[in-house]
Amino acid sequence: MRKVEQQAIAAKAAARELALKPAVQRTAVLKRAAILIRQHVDGILQANQLDLQLAQQKGLDLTRQGILALKSADDVEAMAFSLERMANHDDAVNRVCQSYHEPSGLRREQRLVPLGVVTMVYEARPSVVCDSAGICLRTANALLLCCSHYSVNTDTVIVDLIRRALVEKGLSADCIQLVTQEGFEATYWLSQAEKYVSLLILRGGYAASAAIRRQATVPVLVAGPGNCHIFIDASAPYQMTLDIVRNSKVPRPLACNAAETLLVHAAWAEEFLSDLLAQLEAEGMALRGCSRALKYAESMQPAVESDWEVEFFAPVLAVKIVDDLDAAIDHINTYRTPHTECIITADQQNAERFLLEVEANVACLNASTRLTDGIQFGYGGEMGISTQFLPCGGPIGPQHLLRRKFFLYGSGHLRQ
Repeated sequence: MRKVEQQAIAAKAAARELALKPAVQRTAVLKRAAILIRQHVDGILQANQLDLQLAQQKGLDLTRQGILALKSADDVEAMAFSLERMANHDDAVNRVCQSYHEPSGLRREQRLVPLGVVTMVYEARPSVVCDSAGICLRTANALLLCCSHYSVNTDTVIVDLIRRALVEKGLSADCIQLVTQEGFEATYWLSQAEKYVSLLILRGGYAASAAIRRQATVPVLVAGPGNCHIFIDASAPYQMTLDIVRNSKVPRPLACNAAETLLVHAAWAEEFLSDLLAQLEAEGMALRGCSRALKYAESMQPAVESDWEVEFFAPVLAVKIVDDLDAAIDHINTYRTPHTECIITADQQNAERFLLEVEANVACLNASTRLTDGIQFGYGGEMGISTQFLPCGGPIGPQHLLRRKFFLYGSGHLRQ
């Protein structure tokens, strides 16, 4: 029997046990795991340095090295805090959603119950481990983590600490397991392991996710790239526009909820665009524009077709001039991933049309695209941001890892 199958069998057994444990016990695990993470900061950072050295030797690009890197103890503290935050989050396991008494005396209930085993496939991003483990423990689901080979040393240290917390608090260590052997073959096997896996979450590159999704037979959620747009309407107030555009891109240009393309109404561009772009360039933003946009910034490079399609993973913005709302919506619906789309406007009619017609999981009116986030949404965290419409879109929080189950309570009731 292959190693990954052994892990899947163990995960299913652990999930059955975990579903019966009280919320207070799972909370204790989360709090203990946070303590252990804080106590082993140096070990986590040392493992991360080893991963970075190996990644450099293997030729991992600088952008993804930046995603892999834990730059200081503050990054490790953020992991511990994410576990604590989930420990304090509402626990909905076994919550009654509906209860109804039939005239015959039959009682029907609907409750929220765990999915079972969740498999998480993710890129070299160590923070994903604590985010995912926290949500799965809060919802009483077992978790199989399929990590990138670039982050295996860091992830192993973190997972071992969480497994230690599980054992210390009387739960099976198999509730959280790291799948490190067999590479993509293990991931492909899990994508068809309906007997064991209830949900597969893909968080990583488009090509790898697409290949797995095509052959998967278990339910899949894809937390894919974020090609997010901001449409600056003719009536957009300048200062609000500057603030939203900056906040949507400058602080974290590598984030999936960062803006990638500005669609600018021609009338607004004539009055304000040069000033806006100058501000962005002063903060290190590189610009790529359509032929109509080039005159607004001397250093702007001509955009090519691929610039409208990609998540840059860099301080780069594409800029396109449009003549009206319809042109903006058409562009977005052609190139959307879908993720988050924003309109900045003082025109309520245009706002309503944009929010309804744009193909997005999150549509923003006069608000930053970076507000698309599990913590901002009150979920306590996220396992990624779904770029599907079904079964859910947007931040993947605890509520998405619970299903509704019917319970019928009778006393010899029969179908008449």
